[in-house]
Amino acid sequence: MAEIMEAHSLTGKKCKSCGFEATDPVVSCTNCGSEEVEVKTFSGKGKVYTYTVVHVGFGHLAPKAPYVLAVVELEEGAKTMSIIEGEYQGKPVTESIAIDMPVLFDRTETSTGFIFKPA
Repeated sequence: MAEIMEAHSLTGKKCKSCGFEATDPVVSCTNCGSEEVEVKTFSGKGKVYTYTVVHVGFGHLAPKAPYVLAVVELEEGAKTMSIIEGEYQGKPVTESIAIDMPVLFDRTETSTGFIFKPA
């Protein structure tokens, strides 16, 4: 079982120079290169920007297959890679996933990353 780092807090970085926001653990801004970055807590609300359903996982993700690997666009505008779990409209998310589906941050797993669920 993957270790959970933060139960319900989606954090990232915000550049003090240009305002760029990212969920990646950066030491400098990936937009302008400034080292003036601060911790940012995101709302955790977003929508599916793009996705794929993985039927054959590898490594530590193999037991999760099939699973949804998605890019989520957060309401603040930042995009982040995540796995989406759960059900949507009574069907497993692997069968009901769609572009623009509303999602909500659920947790962070140490070896997997961000986990979202349908909102």
